[in-house]
Amino acid sequence: MTDEQLAATRDGIVAEAGRIVVSKGYAALSMRTLAAAVGLTAGALYRYFPTKQHVLMAYCADALNAFTKRMLAIDAEETEPLRSIERMAVAYGSFALEDTDRFRIIFLDAEVGKIEITDPRILDGYRVLLATIERAQGLDLFRPMETGDIARILVASVHGIVVMAVTVREIDFSDADALVTSAVRTVLRGLARNPEEI
Repeated sequence: MTDEQLAATRDGIVAEAGRIVVSKGYAALSMRTLAAAVGLTAGALYRYFPTKQHVLMAYCADALNAFTKRMLAIDAEETEPLRSIERMAVAYGSFALEDTDRFRIIFLDAEVGKIEITDPRILDGYRVLLATIERAQGLDLFRPMETGDIARILVASVHGIVVMAVTVREIDFSDADALVTSAVRTVLRGLARNPEEI
């Protein structure tokens, strides 16, 4: 197989593992079930991943690395730090809401949450946000506050909306994207030294 074929097979395995977990739960995912679903023998599947935990580590890492690419693209496009921070926080909401099954697996599934993801790049998207906040602080755009606290407040506000939109059916979150944008702007106004700039 060519490198492209190997990569495509690997990606198919990872995607199928996600589908199984979404439709049947983590307990239903086994290497035998996964191999049958992707048309491989169990032995062939083990050449790609030694355990189902490794498959799900790859699933989570691939998704978070794709999110990092979005953050880096915003960082490269946007010269105004506050606008960049706003776009990055909103991008997290969009990332979560465009594929709520993926979001559930990565952030809400208790069994998946126990898996230690060893890929050091998984927090790179968050690190891009932190670096952008530091730049804004260097320009005196925020009230005096720890960089990490600013990032955590922003991410937590978006994460909270997304979790509720995904899990609470009794409250109308029909336009969760708009709510995310509104929440990010409101939080930034509260954190900014000059709220009128938001």
